[in-house]
Amino acid sequence: MDIASGSPLSKQAPSYALFIISGDGEERHPMVSRQKLIRMIRQRAPEIVAVDSVHELAADRSDLVWLLRQMPPGTRVVQVTGGERAEPLARLARRHRIAFDRLDPMDEAEACARLASRGVGSVVSAFEDQTWIKVSRRRSPGRGGWSQKRYTRKIHGSVKALSREVEERLREEGHRFSIRSVEGIGGYIRSEFVVEADRSLVHLHSGYRGDAQIRVEGVERPRLKFEPLRRRRGYIIAGIDPGTTTAIAALNLRGELVDLTSSRTMATPEVIEWLAARGKTLLVATDVFPTPGAVEKVKRAFSAVLSSPGSDISAEEKIALAREYGYRNDHERDALAAAASAFKRYRNKFQQVERKCPPDLDPEEVKALVVRGLSIDQAISGMALPPAEERPTPPQESPSSEDADHSILAGENRRQQEQIRRLKEFVEELKGELAEERAARRRLEAKIERLMDRSRREIKRDQEIKIREKEIERLRGLLRQERKVNRRLKARLRREKRAEELEEEAVGRPAKVVASFSREAILEAAEQLGVRKGDVVVLIDASGGGPNTADLLIDLEVEAVVVDTEMEPSVEGYLMDGGVPVLSSSEVPVRRVSGVALVDPEDLEGALARWSERKVVRDARRKTEWLEGMIQEYRAERRKDERQRRKTSPE
Repeated sequence: MDIASGSPLSKQAPSYALFIISGDGEERHPMVSRQKLIRMIRQRAPEIVAVDSVHELAADRSDLVWLLRQMPPGTRVVQVTGGERAEPLARLARRHRIAFDRLDPMDEAEACARLASRGVGSVVSAFEDQTWIKVSRRRSPGRGGWSQKRYTRKIHGSVKALSREVEERLREEGHRFSIRSVEGIGGYIRSEFVVEADRSLVHLHSGYRGDAQIRVEGVERPRLKFEPLRRRRGYIIAGIDPGTTTAIAALNLRGELVDLTSSRTMATPEVIEWLAARGKTLLVATDVFPTPGAVEKVKRAFSAVLSSPGSDISAEEKIALAREYGYRNDHERDALAAAASAFKRYRNKFQQVERKCPPDLDPEEVKALVVRGLSIDQAISGMALPPAEERPTPPQESPSSEDADHSILAGENRRQQEQIRRLKEFVEELKGELAEERAARRRLEAKIERLMDRSRREIKRDQEIKIREKEIERLRGLLRQERKVNRRLKARLRREKRAEELEEEAVGRPAKVVASFSREAILEAAEQLGVRKGDVVVLIDASGGGPNTADLLIDLEVEAVVVDTEMEPSVEGYLMDGGVPVLSSSEVPVRRVSGVALVDPEDLEGALARWSERKVVRDARRKTEWLEGMIQEYRAERRKDERQRRKTSPE
């Protein structure tokens, strides 16, 4: 695609020329608005969206990040002109023999599409290989009211349930993740997950369910990252640290890390195979002097150029060279330092090649010739020179038939010699000025490099500090949760010990007190007091509740329920059918000693006996009613059959 009109930075909304290559053919859309463009991308979910510059898509970085979040999983935005060091689109098109009109947006869009289809360009990435998931409340509990606590518990319970589902889903998919939850009344206020996987690999989507909502996003990078769309086997610089543990580092000709490894079992053939799989080895470097024999063997295997320091590289210099790449041990550090030192030696020449190389030549091939000993001009002219059979033969001049005037020729010769002398002096002046400018530029480049190194170190340090602070905050949250659980368990243990002491002293039998006949109160008592099978439960407020609430007491298999207030007869009958006696506090008085509710075992036994009698009478009455109903139903059926026979019988 390419901008057809407007600009993201102007008041006029941009419109784009869109060229689509698919299995069904090609499509041209000369004028597409930004909103329609995003809609088409989300509907079609293309593999690649190709542009010559990402700045044509958004006004600033935040707008670009927002746009990248709208892309479907699997869709990549590709800047065909390269990464941070962009190459002109016209030069790329000429190199790949693609003709287009630079003044026609439709032609530029087609050129971008065809270059991307050939694997040219860099993928724009604004997100880390991490995914952030947040589960939170969809509604606010409000300012308060009669049912605020119940409403809050319902919302927090929904958040907790959805958090558990997300956690199970992530475990099923085999992702590594960390979780931080903030507890509330009856559940969670919110839960945050940090998944160690790319957003496209996490099969969860933003949305809501009931009172809870989920938000899924990729973790934003501190700066945009450009990765090659198609990695070709280019030239590499190999740094080797042989020994008991062999370490190998591979850098490309831009100084970027291709791969790094170390092993105790890697012999020279394995080293050669490892390097061959990662590119064409141009330079083989070592950090010690003289060059080890194993490094010489690798160099001869690839016919590569050897880069060896005049003396051993110091430990401080190794650390400085390898710090920006990262390493796991000292052997990898030495290999990285050797490769980085070799790249540093040729870096200025490589930059000159990038500036001087014509668009129709491959800069890497020119760099390879320069490393092998040619000057930059010789390398460029050698690659640009046609084969001998295609070179034009210079015309042969025939000797003149007439002799020129020697005096005229001598005068002309003197004038030319004088002109040549003046030109040589001018050239020498220009060379001096050029040398001064080059020296100044080298000083500035060195200063810029130092500042960039310092900036990179500071950015990396800040990132590490942020990561550590997040981890500390997460651990503090876990500690707070564990302390809460510990306090609850200690209080529960004290109550149980006191109840056991009172029971041993024959003061009475302990009972578990539940504030109200509701699911929340019963579950809270079960968690905090440890309501178990065979316990006696005291209901302070027996009103409200229904069969679902009664099922909780039945499932807990309590021995009896003592109520202070009247319970709904239907619910009491439901509990009787479930085998849970409901006893009045007048039958079984409840006493409190040292904060523990106690009932007299004799009162309890007598009340249970009377309840059993009532249950027998109730069961007998219900059985009698059932039999009477069956008899009446049978009689009704007999009468119905008799009437039917009378109607059908002849008079």
